[in-house]
Amino acid sequence: MNLQLEDIYQWVDDHEITRQKKNLHRDFSDAVSLAEILKKHYPKLVELHNYAPRHALSRKIINWETLNKKVLNKLKINLSSAEQEQLARAVPGVIERLLHKIKLKVEKHEAALKNAENKEKTHRLEGMSPEECEEGKSILGRSDDNGGVDVSTVLDTEVKTEASNVKIIPSNIYDQTKADMAEKIDEIAHLRQKVEQMEKSLEVMDSRITGLTKQLHVMLNGEGDSVTSPRARLFNKIF
Repeated sequence: MNLQLEDIYQWVDDHEITRQKKNLHRDFSDAVSLAEILKKHYPKLVELHNYAPRHALSRKIINWETLNKKVLNKLKINLSSAEQEQLARAVPGVIERLLHKIKLKVEKHEAALKNAENKEKTHRLEGMSPEECEEGKSILGRSDDNGGVDVSTVLDTEVKTEASNVKIIPSNIYDQTKADMAEKIDEIAHLRQKVEQMEKSLEVMDSRITGLTKQLHVMLNGEGDSVTSPRARLFNKIF
């Protein structure tokens, strides 16, 4: 692995951590400083209250075990027990290799986020109305004093257009609404199943009623076989 140590040190310096930076190996030996860096890039994965400053080796290892299980594994970076102990003992070179891996992960993650934002921006522009397109054309046709396009005006209008078209709702409301919709869909499916069962039951009842009605007509009109009809059987019992 080609470790560009100056880039790693500069990357660490770009982050604000509570511990004063003196010796990289000792500064990161209890995993607290790394947890603070990861919190900035993956705020939903890291809970800083799980990582208290430690001095004893055994407590430092516990911090590394927690960070490895709760965060690093989810980033597909798995530390062995030996590596965790080496980090806790501040063995030179171990933290640099780990920081290099994390730096590459973070850069890849940020590039993916930027790419997603650019795609979203493109989709919004493709969805502009004809009036907005004409407005954009008229703006692009304007020139500054030097004969060039007034880029600031274009950007300002683009931002205003996006802001006016986008409706932002809190994520918790969105998740709750989505859950409610799923629940309603399940209820509708259950009700439809009940309706189908009721319709089948009504068909059976209609068929039964029709059969009983025919039997009643036979009894009232004395139709059917004189031996087997209810009236004949009653007459035979009396006489």
